Amino acid sequence: IEGNLVSCTGAEFCGLALIETKANAESLVMKLEKQLILDRPIRIHMTGCPNSCAQVQVADIGIMGGPAKKWNEEAEKFKAVPGCKIFIGGRIGENGHLSLEPHKTGIPLEDESLLPILVEILKDEFGAKERHI
Repeated sequence: IEGNLVSCTGAEFCGLALIETKANAESLVMKLEKQLILDRPIRIHMTGCPNSCAQVQVADIGIMGGPAKKWNEEAEKFKAVPGCKIFIGGRIGENGHLSLEPHKTGIPLEDESLLPILVEILKDEFGAKERHI
């Protein structure tokens, strides 16, 4: 997966980005590679905002920065947190296809929320298998 990872510059260098992309994308991919085995390359693109500089709509899995809410126990209410939308099924080439409708929205960016969703998508849509160590 790592060799097929694309990300925009993210919030660190771009005033439009809603999330930090480079470190998050690299960390996610490394965790996915430790957990799963894939029989083909999977393209994951992560972009910080709807401008989609990382072209999430043409990726096998696209992650776009956006709003999310998470329950805050201390405040006893939902609070805004960095989040994302996930797109699946984009393709490039002669039979290209843009994934224009998000598969899921409002997902908190933290690993405990996002990682299980990506694992499920990789298993269900791309035939990934658990890596047994």
